[in-house]
Amino acid sequence: MRHRLPLLLAVAVAAAAGAGVTVLAAQALGGDDPPSRADYLADVRAVCADYGARLDRIPPPGDLSSPGAVVESLQQALPVLREQERAVQALTVPPALQADLARFFRLTDRSLAELQDALDAALERALYPMATALTRFGEVRNEAKAVARRIGFTC
Repeated sequence: MRHRLPLLLAVAVAAAAGAGVTVLAAQALGGDDPPSRADYLADVRAVCADYGARLDRIPPPGDLSSPGAVVESLQQALPVLREQERAVQALTVPPALQADLARFFRLTDRSLAELQDALDAALERALYPMATALTRFGEVRNEAKAVARRIGFTC
């Protein structure tokens, strides 16, 4: 798999995303119990595959010192990442994961904000602010990935 800036965040965000297939099936049958941890994580893996495939089609910035390359990549990736976050937040969460997921979502929000800051700076051709936003993104992304591993995300 190619390494690229948007995909790095996608791994963290997709790790918590889910269509809630198991939850929806249970609700359709009249049950309103939250999903088990295993069911939730299975739903997450399915969504990871979907969003990962979409993000893989977005070309990475060829040169991070080129604001134009960063703009092109982030303008395509950010809407997908935001859509993915909305899907995550719509998913019914097992009670045992609520605290960790709340932290994960806060970190995800911060990382998306840093990517937006990087995009805004790139649009202005402001290299230093762009680079610092990308650095902050990487730091927050790493925190989110640590929480994701603790939750049990494998994507």
